[in-house]
Amino acid sequence: MKILLSLTALSLTLALCQGFCTFSEHKAEIKDGKPVLPTECTDPYDGSKHPFGSKWNTAQCMECTCSERGVGCCSRYGGIVDVPGCKAVLNRNTCKYEFYKLDDPSKPCF
Repeated sequence: MKILLSLTALSLTLALCQGFCTFSEHKAEIKDGKPVLPTECTDPYDGSKHPFGSKWNTAQCMECTCSERGVGCCSRYGGIVDVPGCKAVLNRNTCKYEFYKLDDPSKPCF
């Protein structure tokens, strides 16, 4: 019974969290009839170039990493977003959720 209760609590916690990751594999370009793999990564959000092994943050609150396989990006704002009586608003400057009262959006919940 304790295991069932623990699994239920874990499932609810995961259901109330938001976060995601994406991965884009490099695609070979054809030059002079031959496939050529890229030597760097292109940021999928702003088109900037990054060397293999680098990590950077985007203006869209994503943390991206560059590898020889491709570009992986994960949201930096994961976490619980369901607080009773409050509305979650993503602060794009801090990449964190801020919670405001539903009946008075000018007042923070915490």
